[in-house]
Amino acid sequence: MTIGAFTPKPGETQWWVGDGNQFPVWDPSLPHAALFLRRNVLSREQCRLLVDCFERNREALAPTGGNEYWDGRFVCSAQLPDSEMAAQRVMQQVRHISNWHVMNRFSGGKVIYSDTAQLVRWHAGLELTPHADNMHPDGRPSVTAHRCFSSILYLNDDYEGGHTFFPGFRIRIRPEPGTLILFGAGPEHVHGITPVISGLRYTYAGWFTYDETQQDRTAQVVY
Repeated sequence: MTIGAFTPKPGETQWWVGDGNQFPVWDPSLPHAALFLRRNVLSREQCRLLVDCFERNREALAPTGGNEYWDGRFVCSAQLPDSEMAAQRVMQQVRHISNWHVMNRFSGGKVIYSDTAQLVRWHAGLELTPHADNMHPDGRPSVTAHRCFSSILYLNDDYEGGHTFFPGFRIRIRPEPGTLILFGAGPEHVHGITPVISGLRYTYAGWFTYDETQQDRTAQVVY
């Protein structure tokens, strides 16, 4: 079993219970056997471009009425209009960089496909309890069971709280604009987000799959 992995159990409803702030902040200059982190993948100007893109399109494009927790909080790259070509170009840049590193670090060179790339906003009071991106704690596959790898890129740091944490590894990550983290989507990388205390937190989020039928066809578009 991978170090830090959780084991799904029949009837289980939570992967882990506790305060993610109890874990020390990971020093990004130190290597980690199961996580990939790269600073300055985007400049602060590019990060700001994506934040502004999200806000311009949130009212028109962010889904509502489906899930109260996520309502109005994310916009997918594939939804963006042609007028947002500059933002689409930056999002594709992150996608391709992430794809390359996942293939070289995690998949052993096996081809992977991008299934989603989105911009997400987190307001004060929001947190995300520890979860795996492709499986429930009782072992049932989630609606995104095809996902094999996950990516997060932080777009701002002018807020308080909102640290990504991995209880299995007993670490948390302090967001820095332009920093990309990559990890597996299963129980070996259960992760959560500590409560956002004040301000607005913005991230780019993307996922990868081995299943070609689940890929986002716009991932191959050159802008």
